[in-house]
Amino acid sequence: MDVGNWGDLGSLDLGQLQPFLQGVNFPAQKEEVASNAQSNGAPQNLVSQIRNSAIERFNGPNEVLQALQGR
Repeated sequence: MDVGNWGDLGSLDLGQLQPFLQGVNFPAQKEEVASNAQSNGAPQNLVSQIRNSAIERFNGPNEVLQALQGR
């Protein structure tokens, strides 16, 4: 999957997400998670979805994944 062209984040898995979360010390505020993802080269739609999430604080990568998948 070309990370630059991710349209549907619902099919994203934890293995694909992990590289974008490098450097995040959970629990972490969503802006910290989004900033790290952006610094790690995440596609803009992924960063935007983290920033627009209703969750203010993520306890771990699985919570980020669930937010990105719309759960």
